[in-house]
Amino acid sequence: MSGFSALEIGKRALIAQRMGLDATGNNIANVNTPGYARQEVLIGESTPQYLVDKGFIGTGVSVDAVRSFRDEYFDREIRNNLSRRSGYEADDRTLQRIETILKEPSENGMNSLMTEFFNSFQDLSLEPESIARREQVLYAAQDLVHEFHTNASSLQDLRSETYTKLENQVGDTNRILKQIAELNTQINASGSKSLITANTLRNQRSQLIEDLSKFGGTVFVSIDNNGMASVNIGGNTVVTGGAASILKLKESQSSTGERTVRIDIVNTLDTSLSTLNPDTGEFASALKIYNVTLDEKDSSGGFSVAKTLGDLAVSIVNKVNTVAVTGYGLDDTTAPNRSFFVPVAPGTSDAFAINIDPAVLGQPRNIPIAASAGNPGDNTIARQIANLANDSTFLNAQTPVGYYSSFLNKLANTGSDAKSGLKTTTLLGDQLNSQRESVIGVNLDEEAINLVKYQKGYEAAARVINTSSEMLTTLINLGR
Repeated sequence: MSGFSALEIGKRALIAQRMGLDATGNNIANVNTPGYARQEVLIGESTPQYLVDKGFIGTGVSVDAVRSFRDEYFDREIRNNLSRRSGYEADDRTLQRIETILKEPSENGMNSLMTEFFNSFQDLSLEPESIARREQVLYAAQDLVHEFHTNASSLQDLRSETYTKLENQVGDTNRILKQIAELNTQINASGSKSLITANTLRNQRSQLIEDLSKFGGTVFVSIDNNGMASVNIGGNTVVTGGAASILKLKESQSSTGERTVRIDIVNTLDTSLSTLNPDTGEFASALKIYNVTLDEKDSSGGFSVAKTLGDLAVSIVNKVNTVAVTGYGLDDTTAPNRSFFVPVAPGTSDAFAINIDPAVLGQPRNIPIAASAGNPGDNTIARQIANLANDSTFLNAQTPVGYYSSFLNKLANTGSDAKSGLKTTTLLGDQLNSQRESVIGVNLDEEAINLVKYQKGYEAAARVINTSSEMLTTLINLGR
């Protein structure tokens, strides 16, 4: 072998060991980088040279590839679990807010105020002519009305917050989709030029896809021969090569006034192309909260907190008024047909609909509790209204307090399911992350050994070059 061949072998060895040092150094530098997958330089023997009558002789070393330890199985399982956990977390957060709004159980909650309202009529039936008792009825009614209105207002505010949150989430998702598409383009351009750079870009893309799964639910990813990823959410392809879809929050209103929102894929002219139907994740949670849980006009048949309160308020109005309109006040000489609450239109389901009738508000003598005129000591209507508290057909074959208690139990069970799901997915996520980290994570002890290995290899390759140089110098000097 000539001295020049030895120099070439030394050069290749220097390049290989230097790449090994670069990969090892990069691993150490990114030991705490989220989503980073350690890399390894795969070194192989270069193609040997054939010498006539002497056979093959080695020509040194070559770098075959830079291997990334990223594992698609763990990435996929972590994405799916992260989507479920994000959905449970969002549900739990909102349900806790709702429980805070309702203030149950407490002396100021709806349960206590309904009981006090019906009990006030029971107390009035004992002293039908007492102005103090009549005023107590109005105080109890005002407290009940105020609680319905306060709860309804707080739920409306929470619904508005949910809409704003959805808009922000859609904006964040569009940003992520655009970045994934840009990384696809960079990976396609850099894949044949810099293996380490391509792997770094893939790590960044995998982290973005993981972030995307928090919002959009189940995310499917396929990689083409050029290393570019196609991303699919719920049957809708949102990234293809270097092109990203645009998502937009759209709101619609039915003939009954029910407002619902959806997430559409739109073109540059804002024309809807398809609709996302996420099964898990923050999108699924927020859409359910807005379209069902907090929608007082919900028609889906799901568990709507706002509609449940609205139905209860309207039932109290209708049931009490049905009895009250047949009664007489202290000064009535003819049938006044006076309601206790302001009547509501058929089909109404709104907690704001309960209001004390102006003919009664601030006028305790006008409360109609007698069954006939000129009989101020009659308590017939007062007892009938008080007995509504025990009416098992009041609403959904339950008493008013029983209906509300069943609602609270359902709310508590829904919250418990969210907490249980959050706990389970958090534990599973910790296990999956631990298992993935054992595969793709950086082990500093191992990397320290690799540093020494590549350093010694580099020093040896440099010595080969020095020795070959000395040999060539000797040969040149002999010719002088």
